[in-house]
Amino acid sequence: MNVRDYIAKAALYFPENTALVDTNGRLTAKELVERIFRVSNALLNLGLKKGDRVAVLLHNCNQCVECFFGIQCAGLVLVPLNARNSVKEHHYILQNSEAKAILVGREFGQEIFSVPSNLEHLENFVQVTGRPENGFLEYEKLLSDAASTEPPVPIDEQDVSSLRYTSGTTGKPKGVIHNHRNYITMLFNILTSGFTIREGDSIALMGPVTHASGSMILPHILNGAKVIILSHFEAGQILELVQKERITTLYLVPTMIVMLLNHPKVSDYDLSSLRTIRYGASPISPDVLKRAIEIFGDIFIQGYGLTEGSMPVTILTKKDHMLDGSERSLRLLLSIGKETLAARVGIMDENGNLLSPGEVGEIVIQSDQNMQGYWKNPEATDQAFRYGWMHTRDMGYRDAEGYIYLVDRKEDMIISGGFNIYPKEVEDVLYRHPAVLEAAVFGVPDDVWGESVKAVVSLKKDMKATPEEIIEFCRESCASYKKPKSVEFVDELPKTAVGKISRKTLKEKYWKDKTRRV
Repeated sequence: MNVRDYIAKAALYFPENTALVDTNGRLTAKELVERIFRVSNALLNLGLKKGDRVAVLLHNCNQCVECFFGIQCAGLVLVPLNARNSVKEHHYILQNSEAKAILVGREFGQEIFSVPSNLEHLENFVQVTGRPENGFLEYEKLLSDAASTEPPVPIDEQDVSSLRYTSGTTGKPKGVIHNHRNYITMLFNILTSGFTIREGDSIALMGPVTHASGSMILPHILNGAKVIILSHFEAGQILELVQKERITTLYLVPTMIVMLLNHPKVSDYDLSSLRTIRYGASPISPDVLKRAIEIFGDIFIQGYGLTEGSMPVTILTKKDHMLDGSERSLRLLLSIGKETLAARVGIMDENGNLLSPGEVGEIVIQSDQNMQGYWKNPEATDQAFRYGWMHTRDMGYRDAEGYIYLVDRKEDMIISGGFNIYPKEVEDVLYRHPAVLEAAVFGVPDDVWGESVKAVVSLKKDMKATPEEIIEFCRESCASYKKPKSVEFVDELPKTAVGKISRKTLKEKYWKDKTRRV
């Protein structure tokens, strides 16, 4: 079985059910599948061959779904680009992946050519929304000229389906390879991970569907449910949507939960249709979670995963969120749950030994939804899969009941609002500022974003700079969400015994009173 086989079943089972909704329209399952297959055949008509990489750069919209699945159903490899990344980051991924085609929204068409870059592999430019410019091909014209039937390309479950880029500790994104079997395993895992999807249900997705929220699309469509895709998150809009559309499921990052709780009229809306709020992507404060349960009820499910291991790897179920006044029920709110049916999760020391309950080590995974490896990076692949397990770089422990607790990050990755940020990426930008002598970047607790980016900087002798100047400098060279939210100047940064800047020392005063260090 492959992704295309399951896409076809949505039209077979629920052809007239509304499957997909955005601000511009609605599609039944039959209409959606036909448009997905038109995308597949249109790309093949351009001369693309099985295994070619095709990039997509869109804000959330129905066409995201058409493009994502259309690429995979043609035997091509999806390369989703994060709309929040900088132009330079997009260009690096296009070069590294050797993408042969790109499908972009109107707002991104010009930026593809806005900086000098070597995009010699990129042969086909398709504008998905708006009137085509810069010689781009028109998306709707390509679809109208293509067949709506299943594309005539054989697909094996071992064929690569996607190449998703995740930030690397070296500052360069790494391409994560998944095949069709990985995706189908993830699909099974979601469908058995603690909540029931019924015909007629509806889920609202406002986080980027290039990320974890996109994993919810096919499970709902296959069950005759409706997927509503929003271009952005706005608390009042979401509350109104739940009331109007009788939404049954929300997929949120903790930042969104905080914003909903802080909306002044949250109690005025009829939210009784909600049966599930699924959250993940970044840590959440237990105090925030307790408040959320008081307002929304016992409808929360937490999923833990990562790009390399897909989502979910562990699940904290609705039952696990039920507060009965006991110490145990409060403690479980700190957990990321138990391993899912399609994954084995271990806690491992540096020598490859699996640890006993209560011992802290690195969280490692064995699962058919794990990546196949890193694109053109065998060394990183070997490192990730040492001792026969995939290593997450997250530190944690398992209790006697099998619940897993996230304690700290083996590396210094920051998760802010559900997005991964590696300090070195930002530090590399800071060191390009003419006044900066030394810099350290790390995450600090943030009630809204989970963590926010903080920079501590020492300046060169007789040089001056302001926090605002430093932040703006970073904004020009990296994605907006990666720039420091605050900047502190010091005479000298603390060092380790071997002379390295000690992020641990800098972070300590911000995290010392926190149970979790992420």
